[in-house]
Amino acid sequence: MPGPRNWASPPTRREVTLLIFSLTVFVLSYNLETSLRMAGVSPAKLANSRYLSAVISDPGFERDGRRPTAWRDDLENLIAGEWTWEEGQIAGVERGEVGLVGAGTSQKTIYNVGHKKAGRSATREDPGVGTTKGTTVNEQFTRWEKDIPKTTAIAHVPGYTILDNVFILNGTFFLVTEDPLSLPRLGAIASSGLNPGHPPRLQDWRILTPEEATVILGPFGGHIKHVTWLSTEPANAQDPYTLFSLFRTHSYLATSHQSTTISSSGLRVISPDSTNSDLGSGSVPPPVRLWFPRIPTFAGPHVPVDNAHPLPRARSYNGLHPMLLKAAFPTIEVMYSEDWQDFADMQLPYVLERVVIADRGAAERNSADWTSKWAPAPSRAGASDELRKRQGAEDGLPAWAAPFVGFDVPEDWWAPVRAALLSYLGLPTEPEQKEKPVVTFVSMQEEPYEAGAHIRTEDHPELVDGLQKLQREGVISELHIVRANGTKENWDERMRAITRSDIMLGAFGPNLADSLFMHASGATSQAGTPAPLLMEFYPSGTFLKDREFSARTLGMRYMAWWEARKFSGASLPPVMGLRNGQSQWVTVDASAVLQEIRAEARRFST
Repeated sequence: MPGPRNWASPPTRREVTLLIFSLTVFVLSYNLETSLRMAGVSPAKLANSRYLSAVISDPGFERDGRRPTAWRDDLENLIAGEWTWEEGQIAGVERGEVGLVGAGTSQKTIYNVGHKKAGRSATREDPGVGTTKGTTVNEQFTRWEKDIPKTTAIAHVPGYTILDNVFILNGTFFLVTEDPLSLPRLGAIASSGLNPGHPPRLQDWRILTPEEATVILGPFGGHIKHVTWLSTEPANAQDPYTLFSLFRTHSYLATSHQSTTISSSGLRVISPDSTNSDLGSGSVPPPVRLWFPRIPTFAGPHVPVDNAHPLPRARSYNGLHPMLLKAAFPTIEVMYSEDWQDFADMQLPYVLERVVIADRGAAERNSADWTSKWAPAPSRAGASDELRKRQGAEDGLPAWAAPFVGFDVPEDWWAPVRAALLSYLGLPTEPEQKEKPVVTFVSMQEEPYEAGAHIRTEDHPELVDGLQKLQREGVISELHIVRANGTKENWDERMRAITRSDIMLGAFGPNLADSLFMHASGATSQAGTPAPLLMEFYPSGTFLKDREFSARTLGMRYMAWWEARKFSGASLPPVMGLRNGQSQWVTVDASAVLQEIRAEARRFST
């Protein structure tokens, strides 16, 4: 009889059989795919069976970042998308022939580097994006190697400049030129990012030679196509005339141009120039984007809340009513400091094709040079030492007036903007034939005191009652009493009233800036009615030229009031801002104002 078994006893036949069976199953399972193929199962059936493949092995991810086709299900297609991809190409970009992405710096992984056939937008004349056309990925990349694009100045007065080929990298603007004297001074183009009253710092703007640019900017970068409007001031320096002055600067491209040469003494000498054939009135490209690199999208910080419906955040002030851009410039893109920071964080160079720059700090610091109209000279050969004599700028003009003093533009330069607005409002662009004036009174009474000047509480009802009486008597044909700033709900109604107005009046300040859109300008409009009149009420001893200058520029008439005393033309008082602590409540002599409106109404019947 066998003795008791212990751990050192030899295995039994049953235990040996179980061990051999387990090892066999393990080997076959571990190499199941090979085993099945040896058993006659085709590879196609294995690949098409997702569940069997899951038992065999996990293939991981392919080079395009997705799982192999046999492993994809509806959920993955919904998340990752369904698109075709070839090695060396941007995923999902349908193109004829795209260059391969080379190994090297990180820039080459962002752009399709190399040659390609003409894309779908190669012959596009407009910058818009539709269902079948638009700027392609490859068109946003440019390789310059050692032939880096040179910056050229198309036009310049201090603070308002048109430049081609402006580079941005790490939050700094770079101008590349072999001849720094061919560009305006940086201090006349822009200002410090910290203090608009100071010239730009080295980290704000720099001028590079092509050799320096090759080292700092590299051999290739992004290409931001078409025209960019750039307003470099912070929110507290913006007002409703930013768009007005930018469009005035842009309109310079529609004129016959002049160039300058630099004399041996350093003076810029202005001379006629007809070499810029691409800048004729029929080929001026429109702006595509308006960039505020110093203004955040929202005025306050984001405060997270514990509910599904957080409170709306107030947008930063940029001087423009949001509906105005939608109406007059519906295709323009507005960009803010967050966008600027995004480009800086990429640490990649981008070249802006054409930039129209507005910098009021530079305009204020160099106001004595507004009359020195300037554009780069194509050649210095035959330079003259005679400087054209120009009339000096008048005193007291706002900083945004620089392009109006320094640039000559077509007489009807503002007409396209007004026509676009009228089209949006559904109004005819042709002037109306009127026998009686349309009057619009801009009231600040519903606005808080901090919003601007108000007519005194005791004077406001008397003025409103008097205007309504003029309408009842038939002295004026229409009376519109509108709010100062216009909410989204009443903005259309407000602008319809202003664009049809012959007389507009209200307390002084930016609340009257929409007078820019009153009917056709000129000493007498085409319909035979007198030029529109703007009446602005000031506290005694105070006067600013913003509204007067804009009205004069557009061929409108202007009248300032100190209580019962009126000023116009050559009788305007000197510029005097509000003194510290001075009240913004304005005293108005309603009877004197109403009498003047009666006199204006008689001009329509003669």
